[in-house]
Amino acid sequence: MSLELQRPALPLESLRAFAEGHPQGGRIGRHSHDMDQLALISLSAAVIETDSVYVVHPLLKALWLPAGIEHSIYSPRPFNLHALYFPPNSLLTQSGPQVLGLDNLARELVLFLCAAPRPSQRDGRHAHALALLEQFLPLATAESFSLPRPTSDRARRLADHFTSHPDDGRALELVAAEVGGASLRTFERLFVDETGLSLAAWRRQSRMLASLSLLAEGKSMSEIAYAVGYDSPAAFSTAFKQCFGMPPSTYAPG
Repeated sequence: MSLELQRPALPLESLRAFAEGHPQGGRIGRHSHDMDQLALISLSAAVIETDSVYVVHPLLKALWLPAGIEHSIYSPRPFNLHALYFPPNSLLTQSGPQVLGLDNLARELVLFLCAAPRPSQRDGRHAHALALLEQFLPLATAESFSLPRPTSDRARRLADHFTSHPDDGRALELVAAEVGGASLRTFERLFVDETGLSLAAWRRQSRMLASLSLLAEGKSMSEIAYAVGYDSPAAFSTAFKQCFGMPPSTYAPG
């Protein structure tokens, strides 16, 4: 990520803000923005799908999405979306979506600015909030919550199933035949060629990413284990530590 800590302050009138609730969860269809987007998800989490990657947008993490990237948003649970829009390349220079760990103050600044979507609702406090956010954002820690998306229709259909149904713990052979309509050997070759990961590794990583949002929501280890397709909390904990190098409790709310 290329960052510039010294830059002219953005004028408040250049900022767009948006907040929307999705009480049933569901999907926001494929679209793009003509401005860079900084978004927060509250209540739960969501999956962002682009042509090349799935990005898990965890609860209370920020997502930076550069202008022009076609994407859709999906969550099986209720979620609220809070988004700020900036002129392209005015704050961060980045080619793809990135999850950012904002501190508590930076998150509150985003929510404060999103609560005033119309220019007539803003005053000097909002100008100060934007100026503060400009200082915090380049210092935010980039975090890895992404997974490469297959390119072929057949492999993508199977990947979309695993992303939408992390609790499907059936043998890969069964899922490959039922959902993908091809043999396990075919999908093993496709996933290695198109994502650089074996099918088993891809599904495991998909499950682990899904578990992060559940951890942030404060779900119990038993609930999370079964929700992402593991037979026991111990099996889930072992897989999580192998993937991230630390126990799942590290990501649970303090």
